[in-house]
Amino acid sequence: MKATQEKGEIYLDRVLGGVALIALHEAGSLQGHLEGVNERLRVARKARSLGELLRDQLDLLPETRNRFVRDHHVRRGLWNGFVSDLTGEMKRSGDA
Repeated sequence: MKATQEKGEIYLDRVLGGVALIALHEAGSLQGHLEGVNERLRVARKARSLGELLRDQLDLLPETRNRFVRDHHVRRGLWNGFVSDLTGEMKRSGDA
């Protein structure tokens, strides 16, 4: 009984740890997006014409796209690690 309880606690720790790590990444990702929006607003306020506004905003697109790609790459890695960690733990629990 005690061994089963310890396995359950280890499993719960891994689940909570993985979820917390993913939540921290998402919070950081949202912070990055908010900073990007603020940067766009700062740039927009400085524009003296519609053409300048459009050019400046288009210039920011690659940076925005790169941020989305990086966030997605990290997110996939976290989820893949989380799932493999849990399935590995379940397999080890089943073997014992």
